[in-house]
Amino acid sequence: MMKKLPLIALSLGLIGLIAFGSTWWSQRASQGSALATAPPVSTTIDSGRKAAGPVVTGLIGAGGEEPLLAHVAGRVKRVSFADGDYVHQGDVLAKLFNFSFIIAPRSGFLGKRQIAEGQYVTAKTVVTSISKSNHLVVILDSLPDGQASYQPGDSVRVWVASRPERVVTGVVSPASPTGAAASVEITLGPGAPFRIGERACTQRPDASLMAAELPAH
Repeated sequence: MMKKLPLIALSLGLIGLIAFGSTWWSQRASQGSALATAPPVSTTIDSGRKAAGPVVTGLIGAGGEEPLLAHVAGRVKRVSFADGDYVHQGDVLAKLFNFSFIIAPRSGFLGKRQIAEGQYVTAKTVVTSISKSNHLVVILDSLPDGQASYQPGDSVRVWVASRPERVVTGVVSPASPTGAAASVEITLGPGAPFRIGERACTQRPDASLMAAELPAH
């Protein structure tokens, strides 16, 4: 009888271990189900700050564009710019074999390159296009809740869907009227990581959180 006690104790221990494992697995499965059905976390953009209101999209531009002419004649030796580059007034865009240069007439964003190395250009050859403005803007589509939701001077978060982690802050300013209704522009600061023609997403930050960040008087 005494010899059977260790065997009985071992059996009871195994039964207890199986019961504990079953209970633990049930709890983990329940937790996993709860996580799977939990509501999504509030949308956050730029430094973890919550955003309020709907996302409004718009097209990135720079005040339109104009053709940039060579203004010199000769065969192109080297082209020094790429599509969409930002240039400063006086930057060299291309060098010719006759030691002449094609230069940027003003600061702005370039369009598609229209010359190639080895090509002969004249003074009237279109080299590329250059923006009328030297800063990027987002021209918003129609606002779902009226223009009043985006007031001149308001700060707005701006990003591109393909690069949602690169969020910048723009400032709302009224644009020139188009037809019967005025559009709304968001002016972007220097170095904004976007290109002309991209579609941008915009969203106003949570007003209550912005107020909380202001220094107390």
